Amino acid sequence: MRFSLTACLLAAPVATLAAQDGPPALKAPLTLTAADSARYLELGRTYTRWFLAGQADSLVAVTDPAALEKMGGPEGIQTVMEQVTTRAGIELAVVEEKLTRRRGALQFWHAGNFSELTTDQLVIRWLIDEHGKITGAGIGPRSNAPPVD
Repeated sequence: MRFSLTACLLAAPVATLAAQDGPPALKAPLTLTAADSARYLELGRTYTRWFLAGQADSLVAVTDPAALEKMGGPEGIQTVMEQVTTRAGIELAVVEEKLTRRRGALQFWHAGNFSELTTDQLVIRWLIDEHGKITGAGIGPRSNAPPVD
């Protein structure tokens, strides 16, 4: 499965950030303590902040090598960052941040309102393993977000 900003939403398809076809090799613990939840929420917020600020090098440093390859390497991440800025604009408000599961893997979910995306929220999702590494990602309109477990 491929996740991107969709043509119907933003006028043209963009490059895939990462595939989420299967669970990552290492999963976060099934039962999270309050401290675990706080840690993963903070990691997700940090990764989202880096993404929205265009800090591809920071994301590269915390991305699992297999996931990075699926993302097209540092250039792929940078391309998607630029496409989000160009097509969705700037984030005006955070609507929701939460931890969910996607195919058993821990997923951080960030939904926001963006200046050029007036009909839907943009959702940025990070799959995070037990070591805090990004093992997958997805970006797109909330209305097209894949189901969570």
